[in-house]
Amino acid sequence: MIPSPQFKDPMEYLVQGCERPWEVAIEPFKVAPRTYYVGNAWVGAYLLETSEGLILVDSTMQPQVYIVFEGIRKLGFDPRDIKLLMLTHMHYDHVGGARVIAEHTGAKVMMSREDAHFLRSHPEQLFDNGYAYGEFEIEDHYSDDAPVVLGDLKIDTMLTPGHTPGTTSFFFDVTESDGTIKRCGLHGGIGLNTLTDEFLQEHGFSASTRSDYLASMARLKNLHVDITLGSHPAQVSMLEKLPLITDAHNPFDDPSVWQWLVAQRTRQVEELIARSSMRPAC
Repeated sequence: MIPSPQFKDPMEYLVQGCERPWEVAIEPFKVAPRTYYVGNAWVGAYLLETSEGLILVDSTMQPQVYIVFEGIRKLGFDPRDIKLLMLTHMHYDHVGGARVIAEHTGAKVMMSREDAHFLRSHPEQLFDNGYAYGEFEIEDHYSDDAPVVLGDLKIDTMLTPGHTPGTTSFFFDVTESDGTIKRCGLHGGIGLNTLTDEFLQEHGFSASTRSDYLASMARLKNLHVDITLGSHPAQVSMLEKLPLITDAHNPFDDPSVWQWLVAQRTRQVEELIARSSMRPAC
């Protein structure tokens, strides 16, 4: 059975995932050629196969790392072949297992400069809730002008601030068996929980953060993405599509999903701003 949790406070998911990780464990699955989901029912992680080893996108939480590793093994790969760990943003549910993974595999860890600085200056924004965590070394940063390359895979990155100052989105091409090229896209963090009046006021952040989010969405809306990868699978109903997978049909190959996601979140933030009692800082 595929766990399909209902929407609730992210901290409730965090508690469940850290204290009862087996409750959100799911089988790994193929999303696109050489692209596999190895996260859990709440938060995503992706394994990318290249000619020179493996790339892991996001680490999930430290108590969940064994699920990530087991999923990789079930797919026929060795976690020790992970050469690169690419982190989308600095929240615990995405980076909590980074140190364990880096120490076990020797993988190089990458994160945006902006979130590396944010993590150092606002460690309370990690939202680890006191769960197991180890500081990790960030060995390299992203640049919109320079793709990340490992072997025969090139990943274009785009700084898309809003959810965090350094949230980064990833885009790469895969080749189908018939030679057709498909574009995969992962928005690094589209959650609106860090954009509410209550959150911004409690933590002393400017309402201009929401303008940053909208500017990011404006950059993304004209991109063509065939296969949308959810930072959290529920964001694009990934788990609900698993029964639709056949040898002849990939339900994740749907360009309308990216456009829907960007339009939906843009509208939600605009509504949030319209209802807001805060005004952006001048």
